Amino acid sequence: MSFQNLYQTSDVPWQVDHLSVRMPVVGFEEVFLLVIGGFIGGLIDSIVGGGGLITVPVFLMILGPQASAIGTGKIAAVAAQLSALAVYFRSGQIDFNRAWKFLITTSIGAVVGSLSAPFLPTSFFKWFLVFVVPAVLLLVFTRGLWTRPIGAAKHPRLALIGTFMAGIYDGIAGPGGGTLMFLTLFLLGGIPATMSMGTAKLANLGSASFSLTTYALQGQVQWALGAVMGVPIAIGAWLGARYSAKRSQEDEARKLARTALVAVSVLLLIRWLMLIR
Repeated sequence: MSFQNLYQTSDVPWQVDHLSVRMPVVGFEEVFLLVIGGFIGGLIDSIVGGGGLITVPVFLMILGPQASAIGTGKIAAVAAQLSALAVYFRSGQIDFNRAWKFLITTSIGAVVGSLSAPFLPTSFFKWFLVFVVPAVLLLVFTRGLWTRPIGAAKHPRLALIGTFMAGIYDGIAGPGGGTLMFLTLFLLGGIPATMSMGTAKLANLGSASFSLTTYALQGQVQWALGAVMGVPIAIGAWLGARYSAKRSQEDEARKLARTALVAVSVLLLIRWLMLIR
């Protein structure tokens, strides 16, 4: 698969006006990537986060390095967050008393980020994964970030600022945005880990929804492509959230998810680098 085969025009795909979107020619390989990438991404994201490291490269490979790849991916992000959130809601793992504040801050940040994305240079969309993939993997694997000392101080104002910044990042790029939200709520907000996970899903849903709306208003969403991934990512997120919600299986689920996240995200990054070289 190459960019030249994905476009109905003969131009080099990254020589495009970011304010317009080209419709790619989608075949079996692209549909396969959307379905498999969506399922695996949703499964992993609902357990340890970082599913965007899988779904975003897939959309970049199909749509090319432009804002529409991020905007279209927000359809899948909304589907994944809704599916996982339903499980965490039934398990009572959402702190509704504080969630609304973080929902607002992440949503506002997401609007700021998604308004900015179409004006970023093509080079950003070509190369940001090179920096984001190792950074997010470092967050996922740094065990010290996933534990908080007993009696550690809470910083609610910093948590609000942190979720706002996470929303901006999620609007512009996305991979690891939910992980940043979780860590902010857990480490700065002082919300217990299990409650932080569910509350972060609610905040991430707000971020993804407002990002999707903003991208759509700018004409940066390919609805059919996003819908193809929407169903499998929702199924994966639902299964992952159910598995993770079982305390006896939580550690095992995270180990498996981290291993899969590294393998798949690194392979996709290598494939992406081969396409843009």
